[in-house]
Amino acid sequence: MSPRDVPYWLDEPYEPRPALAGHAEAEACVIGAGVGGLSCARRLAKHGIDTVVLERDTVGGGASGRNGGFLIAGLAPFHNDAVELYGRDWARAVYARTLAVQEEMYALAAELGVGDAVRRVGCLRVSVSDEEAEHVRRHVEALRADGFPGEVVERGELPPALRSYAHNGCLTEHDGALQPARWMRALARDAERAGARIHEGTLVEPPVPGEGPVRTRGGSVRAEHVIVAADGALPVLVPHYDGAVRARRLHMVATDPVAERVAEHLVYARWGYEYFQQRPDGRIMAGGFGDLDGDDSYTDRPDGSPPIWERIERYLREDIGVEAPVTHRWTGTVGYGAERRPFVGPVPGHPGLYVAGGYSGTGNVPGFLAGREIADLIAGVAGEPLFRA
Repeated sequence: MSPRDVPYWLDEPYEPRPALAGHAEAEACVIGAGVGGLSCARRLAKHGIDTVVLERDTVGGGASGRNGGFLIAGLAPFHNDAVELYGRDWARAVYARTLAVQEEMYALAAELGVGDAVRRVGCLRVSVSDEEAEHVRRHVEALRADGFPGEVVERGELPPALRSYAHNGCLTEHDGALQPARWMRALARDAERAGARIHEGTLVEPPVPGEGPVRTRGGSVRAEHVIVAADGALPVLVPHYDGAVRARRLHMVATDPVAERVAEHLVYARWGYEYFQQRPDGRIMAGGFGDLDGDDSYTDRPDGSPPIWERIERYLREDIGVEAPVTHRWTGTVGYGAERRPFVGPVPGHPGLYVAGGYSGTGNVPGFLAGREIADLIAGVAGEPLFRA
């Protein structure tokens, strides 16, 4: 049987909300019902701000429900690289803030009854060369120098399935595994309980204006504040970011359950180009080899590359020793920022327009933080913003 061309996370019964029909008025209009948009909408509604959410697909139907399910603190660069790229003070502030938000997400998931979808399992970043092994050591040193947890795992201490090719690893016990669709849907329900209105199947017409109504195929919304939280679609919806953010496809597969436990932690390998997690039922969720996709990976088309999917499956067979049949293949479109850090906040020169996107493939924690930061800014209760647009 051929693998299903649908994300494993989303392959369960779901009744979508009605699309927007006609004209609506609101104080705030959020475009995108992924992690950033739902975090923002939920927070806005809890501040008492009348909020409408417009989603072209379904809640979590974009990158937020199509990723590898990694809940990792920090931004896309490893912490030692972030220190070099952004300076120690800002890199340390980002990591500290995302660590705190990660803890809040664990607590919120339990409160919302989806603690099994947001699990603290730890992340093991493993090296595949002597050069990378030394980088892993510097990664741990940088974390510890700034007071953050992290430890080196030597080759002989790695899970048996990784010892054949991995040299060592960096273990961060605080990181977690997601069932992202269930997490997104729980966030959506909580946003609605707070008063937000969510419309699915509602495609917004680009570009999104700084002033004037947001137009869709079935209606329009006039709002004082418009927040575009669409990540990969950001440069299309807000042309100000054309060139600063590029849409990129990432490939994923899911397998049938595997009887043995291959790895209890999330696993990042080869500079993060390969990654997998094993679910509680034994299934393996794996993705990667975006570097082999080359320039073809920079696209907003949903179709995938059969050679990349085959390479992921070969990685599972030859490196990890997983022979289980692949049941699902899919892609997710994310936004890669030019500086590998997101754009979050008011759009320069466009009053009333805000953006959140460009997470470079690691948006589950930063996206939640970004949405909250924008909501607090709009509500007038924001502290010092961490990000900029």
